[in-house]
Amino acid sequence: MSMTVHVDIVSAEDNIFSGTAKMLHASGEMGDLGILPRHAPLLTKLKPGEVRVERADGEDEFYYISGGMLEVQPHCITVLADTAVRAKDLDEAAAKQAK
Repeated sequence: MSMTVHVDIVSAEDNIFSGTAKMLHASGEMGDLGILPRHAPLLTKLKPGEVRVERADGEDEFYYISGGMLEVQPHCITVLADTAVRAKDLDEAAAKQAK
């Protein structure tokens, strides 16, 4: 039995992440979600905030989204974000200026 699930994080502008993961964490409309492999099918709105991917190699990757949808199938998780950015690509000075 596989203990990983394929994860895609996409926005209107770009494919942000595609790979295998042990778990995905996100903030759904009704509360926080932790999605593991073989999770029951689910479709929900996502609130703006952090999405954390626990990769198969044990590393965590962080992404920030402005909202969107989460689709869960037993062997595939898709985050469809309005806009998304990798945490390591954030520019604090540009974010403060935009605010």
